Amino acid sequence: MAVAQGTCPGCGAPIEFGVGSSVSKVCDYCRATVLRSDRGLENLGRIADIANTPSLIAVGDQGTLAGRPFTVMGRVQLDHGAGPWDEYYVAFDYGTAWGWLAFAQGNWYVTAQTSAVPIPPYEALRLEMDLPLGASGTLRVGELKQGTISSAEGELPGVFRPGQIRYYADCFGQQGAFATLDYGDRSHPPELFIGWVFPEAQMQVTAVGPRTVQKVATDRIRCPSCGGDIPKLSGERALRVGCPFCGAVSDIAAQTVISTQEAARSRPEIPIGARGVFDGTEYVCTATMTRMAEVEGELFSWDEYLLFSQGIGYRWLVKDEGNWSWVVEVNIAELDLSRMPGLVTWNGRSFTARNQNEAIVDYVLGEVYWKVTVGDVTSVMDFVNGTDVLSREASAGEVHWSFSRQLPWSVIAQGFGLPLDSPAGASETATSGSSASGCTTALVLVVIIIVVLVLCIGMGTCGSGGSSGSSRGGSGVFTGGK
Repeated sequence: MAVAQGTCPGCGAPIEFGVGSSVSKVCDYCRATVLRSDRGLENLGRIADIANTPSLIAVGDQGTLAGRPFTVMGRVQLDHGAGPWDEYYVAFDYGTAWGWLAFAQGNWYVTAQTSAVPIPPYEALRLEMDLPLGASGTLRVGELKQGTISSAEGELPGVFRPGQIRYYADCFGQQGAFATLDYGDRSHPPELFIGWVFPEAQMQVTAVGPRTVQKVATDRIRCPSCGGDIPKLSGERALRVGCPFCGAVSDIAAQTVISTQEAARSRPEIPIGARGVFDGTEYVCTATMTRMAEVEGELFSWDEYLLFSQGIGYRWLVKDEGNWSWVVEVNIAELDLSRMPGLVTWNGRSFTARNQNEAIVDYVLGEVYWKVTVGDVTSVMDFVNGTDVLSREASAGEVHWSFSRQLPWSVIAQGFGLPLDSPAGASETATSGSSASGCTTALVLVVIIIVVLVLCIGMGTCGSGGSSGSSRGGSGVFTGGK
């Protein structure tokens, strides 16, 4: 039942407001933004058409989040300059409460407005800064950026004018806590929205709202460069795709080519579209990416494979110097950064700084969930504890952490049903073999070492001088950025 209704002052079409928290609505017919006030309905001007962004929910959809009912009332699109993203205005508990839903970086976020908490000025914030936010505890700044409002649709809890700048800080806390500090255009006091990051499995959605033609019954992505049909492997979650036919990297929503690159250089060691089971969960390989870094004047490269599982999200498999690693995202709030840059503590373990360099995206194939471009550069720091690695990756206005643990090729091959003797597992194969040949080789090596030591002692050449080894950087064990 509508809480307010009337006719659009722009075109005369009927206008209804479904919940009391809605202040404005975009007319479905003429795209006028209609403001609801005690003076009636006011026309604030026409707004641009909504961009056809990949999205999992639509205005009008109904569902539950952790058992709590909600209805999607409206959507706002914002843009960093690389293409729009969506934030959804939702009414909870049949209109008695409201908040925002968003999908970014492969994760879902929900927030609701909170008051009476002091917020520092925008210029005082910095990445990885800890902020006490009242009853919500202390959260850590992970993203510090600005976006421009480009479009909107449906009902909204305020007036969202195209071209308005929105400065914001996204903060993360323990156990999935999340907050957005919204400074608007910095001409008014900031607003605080508190919530959490939640797994997709907690949300059930019934598709009630209208879908665009492009999203109806399609399981393909059309390459705007060569026209090839690329299988869609992660639903409406991907933002860009590297075409397996011509190599072009394109924006899926805008259908524009972002980067050009050669067609597939070689068959990926884990084929795109391959499905594998790890710890009882099935993943599909949606993309592969090659990155490189310059260390002491020499270029090194490594390969990263993006895996997706419905309800679980994204994981990475990384091959670096013949070794494979399983990579997961780390909550920035769970890290003890008090002894940076030399040491970081996580889960009671200390990780020592190993290297720092600039990582460059060299090649992309398949679909990814962020605005990737060939040539993207990020600053990477690796911290090690044995063969385990914590990685910090920072770009303009945001920072992300990940954890990687080495995984034998035999486990990967078994999971994906790939040949155990594949060249992808050459490093592992080289260190294995029959026990008889291994013992023989070891015995020969021991004899050689003894002979060399005897000669060294006799000739006096085993002095205190030694060589200093150099470890290469850029393990590339990060889950990816926007």
